[in-house]
Amino acid sequence: MQRMIARLPESVNELCLLRLGLQLRRLSGLPYARRLKRALDESVREASGQGLLLSESFKLAWNHFGLLQYWRSFEELEAWSRRPPHSEWWREAVERMRTKGDFGIYHETFLVPRERIESIYLNCVPAGLATFGSSGEPTGPNTTSRGRLGLGLKTRDGVTSD
Repeated sequence: MQRMIARLPESVNELCLLRLGLQLRRLSGLPYARRLKRALDESVREASGQGLLLSESFKLAWNHFGLLQYWRSFEELEAWSRRPPHSEWWREAVERMRTKGDFGIYHETFLVPRERIESIYLNCVPAGLATFGSSGEPTGPNTTSRGRLGLGLKTRDGVTSD
């Protein structure tokens, strides 16, 4: 079995994760949501050199889809979001939600310090962090989530030790 762990690139101290979701409220919003999805896909290509490390699409249901993005920093995400094309399609989407109400948008932003990130991939092609981070073999304390997070070993009675 192939086992791999991944860490943030050394240049990243705090990972900024963004989950952006679109939800159709009525079928009349489907053509607009498709156009918006294409615009998002195009903007991903433009943002790649501006702090975006990775963007992955998700689909939870026929009427609920979006992106999970990994950014080098919140500052780079914020700067990118205030410029076209993002600022343009955001204003257009907000106006459509006000006037037609046939779809909705949400976003969640998470700032994760590098020491609070751990990963393991078992028999997987690289995904997520492993596609842009540094990778290696899990050995020693890196064979457990607790060890990869630097939390020490936990004994059966709940006591933590190094």
